[in-house]
Amino acid sequence: MLTVLDTNILISVLLFRGTMIPIHRAILERRLLPLLTDPILEEYLRVLAYPKLQLSEPEITYLIAEEIQPWFHTISENVPTDTWIPEDPGDDHFVNAARVRPGIHLISGDTHILEAREHLPVTVLTARELIDRL
Repeated sequence: MLTVLDTNILISVLLFRGTMIPIHRAILERRLLPLLTDPILEEYLRVLAYPKLQLSEPEITYLIAEEIQPWFHTISENVPTDTWIPEDPGDDHFVNAARVRPGIHLISGDTHILEAREHLPVTVLTARELIDRL
């Protein structure tokens, strides 16, 4: 299953696991292929550096090099730059990445995305909905 993981899902999968263990396992088993773009990677890096996460630079480098890049597929196609979430334009990167090919699911716990999901051009699933499908 091709997916785009919103930052809140990625952080939960990588750092807190818990209920996200099935998602992490599905990635490692290659049943789930998360997609990555440069703006999404920049967002991941920005959030991983938040002081509240208390990650050192070597820990962030490790997460990118060992937990993200080997398991995620970088999208090389032209990614649209349309606006979908005016309340939080940073969320548009995730929606637009999921639009690159048919059948890509956006996995998110973000309130803005979830409130708009009926009007978005992609399928949006919560982590629980994704786990139920796995």
